[in-house]
Amino acid sequence: MESGEEEPVEQEADVEQETDDEQQVEPSEQTAEAEHEIEAEHEAEEYREVDTDTAAKPKTKKLKLPDFTFFKSKTLVSTAIIIISILAIMYIAIYVRSGTLDSPTVLDYDPWWFYRHAKELIENNMQMPVWDELSHFPPGRPYEPYQGWAYTIAIFQKILGPLLAFTLTETAKWSTLIMAAFAVVPAFLLGRLLSNKWGGLCVAIFGVLAPTLIGVSMAGYCDSDMVVVFYTFLSIYSILLAMKKKVSLKSMPYYIFAILVNLAFVFTWGYGWIILLFFTAFIPALFIFRIIEQIFHKRSFRISLTELKGETKIILPLLIVIIVTNIIGYFLNLGNIIVTFILGFAFTQGQLLLVNISVAELQQTSIFVQSGFNSIVDRVGLGPTLFTIGVWPVPIITSPLILFMLFKLYKKKKINPAEIFLFLLSFATFYLISWGVRFSLLFSTAAAITTGYIVGNIPKYLNKKILKVTLFGFVAVLVLMFVSNAISVGYGTGGMRISGNWYDMLDWINEETDPKALIVTWWDPGHIIAGYTGHRVMADGAHCGPGLGGCIPYSHDIRIQDMGRVFSISDEEEAIPILEKYKELTPEQCAEARETYGTLVPADACGPVPEMYIIASSDLISKYYWLSYFGTGTGRNYFQLSISDYDEAQGVISYGGGQVSLVYENGIWIPILNFPNQGIRNVIVKEILYFENGQPKHLVSNETEVIDGMVWVDPGYGTVIFMDAAIRDSLFTQMFFFNGEGLEHFDLVYQNLEIRLFKVIW
Repeated sequence: MESGEEEPVEQEADVEQETDDEQQVEPSEQTAEAEHEIEAEHEAEEYREVDTDTAAKPKTKKLKLPDFTFFKSKTLVSTAIIIISILAIMYIAIYVRSGTLDSPTVLDYDPWWFYRHAKELIENNMQMPVWDELSHFPPGRPYEPYQGWAYTIAIFQKILGPLLAFTLTETAKWSTLIMAAFAVVPAFLLGRLLSNKWGGLCVAIFGVLAPTLIGVSMAGYCDSDMVVVFYTFLSIYSILLAMKKKVSLKSMPYYIFAILVNLAFVFTWGYGWIILLFFTAFIPALFIFRIIEQIFHKRSFRISLTELKGETKIILPLLIVIIVTNIIGYFLNLGNIIVTFILGFAFTQGQLLLVNISVAELQQTSIFVQSGFNSIVDRVGLGPTLFTIGVWPVPIITSPLILFMLFKLYKKKKINPAEIFLFLLSFATFYLISWGVRFSLLFSTAAAITTGYIVGNIPKYLNKKILKVTLFGFVAVLVLMFVSNAISVGYGTGGMRISGNWYDMLDWINEETDPKALIVTWWDPGHIIAGYTGHRVMADGAHCGPGLGGCIPYSHDIRIQDMGRVFSISDEEEAIPILEKYKELTPEQCAEARETYGTLVPADACGPVPEMYIIASSDLISKYYWLSYFGTGTGRNYFQLSISDYDEAQGVISYGGGQVSLVYENGIWIPILNFPNQGIRNVIVKEILYFENGQPKHLVSNETEVIDGMVWVDPGYGTVIFMDAAIRDSLFTQMFFFNGEGLEHFDLVYQNLEIRLFKVIW
């Protein structure tokens, strides 16, 4: 950072600007009261640029020769450095995410939702179908209006397909990398608007390289997280830019730009109203802060309404953007900030979909204990956390932003409206993390903006060069650490690829089943199944509530409860009627759907389905607690233990430090359970299933003093799983561990190491 370098126009409010029709008077010539009034007027004008068209101009012109010294100027060098820096950040943003480019398809679960919709757009002349038969069938669901990201991927394909001979899969894999590079630009412009170019570079670096963002924007992970970050920066930038302009026809392009950007944000992400929601909250917050300022500055509780009235100059443009965007959003069926606030409040009160309690990233987190605070640092980065929240064990209190605002109160300087907005944005999103670490993504963008603001503005208050140099060195070290960590996170991000066993099973479904067959399983892989095979699924990750805009007659909650029950009960005669609900809707149920959605519902949406298949996969072993909880009301776990010791002489294999042991006697393995904290000491488990020479061996003890349950031993003897009696007898155990042996209504048609696929026999 060059010592003392500042940006005109985009500087903080303390940089003096001319008023519209008056000549500015030096504060030193005023009384103390008048000085305060002038400072208030300056602050109210801080978001406005000087209208150079009306500025005084010389009456005579002098003939000048071309000045070629520009090409040797410091300005050109500085600009070149900034451009090179931006390009370097773009390159790093792509580089750290490129490790998964060799995946044969898009990654994980949710990205398939956007991939499938982009494919449908391309196949349908860029028109989204009105009814989605593949999701939550029967009868399916109406397409959500928030399809901006799917359209963006489709547009990328229209460009990259002919240009680079990319398939849609290749374009989808590159889409998040492209958006990561694009996001650098609005991030830099926003930081520059709030401070200077150095602040802009900080926002760009900390914004696009946040660890929590990298994990959900790797090549192939074409979920909407990266595009949400892009629009967050662009939305805030567009609104602040509009707030600088007077309410006039000349300012209309800025208002239109802000309105279009925010509508595009909402079209891409249904909760894109959140930025306008924060700016709405900013309006009363601004007046509250100004009242507090007056009390501190004047040491009196007498409030000057004249000073408060001056704030309307930045509030009016904001109100125009907020009101017009909401009106247009309503008519475009995109919702509004009121609906967003209600849904957000309902979420924090646990009133939304039941499935949310089973999502790991939506579990409540204590952000004011050291472990919770450290998890935020891991996700957001040390630098942004320090500059926004402060240090442990006194976060918030040591926040540089708060300290900066308190310093201004002490010095009787007006707090910048941008600081008030950043205060709301940063600490509200920080609080949201307590409702789930998934919200760390929103906080990471707020922290990046706040960090850029602090870094860009603090040097003006450091009156010694050594302090500025120290700050520069400190920030440089944090940036280097941050970039190094981003590279490590990118290289270390894995586990999101679909395994070969899943590809093989999906290929079998494509080749051997009816195209209209219904595939049922736990909801997680629904997007993969629909996106890869084009088959209908009974449930997926596109959470679907009841009522208008949702799933009729069976909401997402009902479907996961039904699926959980099918897997966790032991009686297949009870499971079949549950599955039969999704074979065909009753005439009354079909009429309800058509009454709600009219002609949107296709003729065959109510069934019957020609075939139904159910998948029992190994990943459900670790998820079984939630299957059983939703299905029976009691959560149960498979107890998995790794080998810890093998005493060959005694013929004893210990797992989990002796919690489970296998004792070899008389040519067979005997399972022993040892849970002292539960009063269980060296008790035989009733059943064991292990493999000998590749063949399964299922033994049942005839001892009287036994634990009713089963120990399953993997073929390599590296892991055992203990099951209590309820889990052992469940349909999932019968399907996955016993390959459906003895079941009459579930015919095993395909299997591999990870998956058992059954055809339902009615």
